Order: sequence, then structure tokens, then C-alpha cells
Amino acid sequence: MKGLLVLTLALLPTLANAGQITLILSDEIETSDGKICLYENAVRNEQVKVAASAQCRHTLTFED
Repeated sequence: MKGLLVLTLALLPTLANAGQITLILSDEIETSDGKICLYENAVRNEQVKVAASAQCRHTLTFED
């Protein structure tokens, strides 16, 4: 029982750091070979390149 408690306490910091980040589409830029979808929140910005025929998703969620 004591070993299980120690194992649980050892894993808590790892589980606390694992989380999902959701960014919202802020802009779309048309290029000659596709689109660049710009996503952001208050802390982070990301760019995703997609085909010209594709739609930018409204939100982008990924593991931190």
C-alpha cells in the first residue's frame, strides 16, 4: 500500500504538466501554394499551412 502511494505521488507532477492547449483561428493568409492559418491565444501563436482547397479549422488543439 505504501508503494502505491509513493508511485501515485511520483506521477502527479507528470500528469499535472500534461495538458491540452486550444488556440483560436485569428487570420488566414492566401499564398500561391496554399493557405497559412494563424492561431493564437493570450500566450501562444502557431501557424499551420494547408492546401488551397482546404478550410482552416476554427480551433487548433494539441498536447502541451
